[in-house]
Amino acid sequence: MSEPQRAEWDERHRGKHAGDAEPFLTAMLPRIPRGVVLDVAAGRGRNALALAHSGTRVVAVDYSAEAMRLLAATARDARLAIWPMVSNLDSFHLKDESFDAIVNINFLDRALFPKLERALRPGGVLLADTFLIDQAALGHPRDPRFLLGHGELRALAGGLEVEEYREGPVVYPNGERAFRASMLARRKKSN
Repeated sequence: MSEPQRAEWDERHRGKHAGDAEPFLTAMLPRIPRGVVLDVAAGRGRNALALAHSGTRVVAVDYSAEAMRLLAATARDARLAIWPMVSNLDSFHLKDESFDAIVNINFLDRALFPKLERALRPGGVLLADTFLIDQAALGHPRDPRFLLGHGELRALAGGLEVEEYREGPVVYPNGERAFRASMLARRKKSN
């Protein structure tokens, strides 16, 4: 991403609150291992905050310095174990077997999935939840680069064991609708 794109993302986050966690994450929280969790493209931290409140330690990564500043302040005030990091995910180094769980919500970089799989410790889980191609008819996003085809998220899971998989329309508590693909997949434990 370029500096003008970073400035645009910073402006989108400026002065806003984190908001509520994604409902699929909230439903899956009991199945996420307690340990170190990576929140990919964390934004202002709505999902990182839910994870930290559930007892995990969270590394939150986002391209927006403003979003990470807001999350850092919120985590500090609430005394939560969240470490915000400003980084471009295109060049963010993921060490093999370094996370107990990885959460990737509303961010789609297909090339990142093999790296996420390798970054999971044996028994760790990947929670991924983003928009389906059907979303283009409803509104944002419309760019097919950021929309999953039907069954594509399951295919992106690679060698992980898919434990939960959902595709289709979702209605949020505020009445908004979206077409989403949601998955919880686990890395096999070593023998």
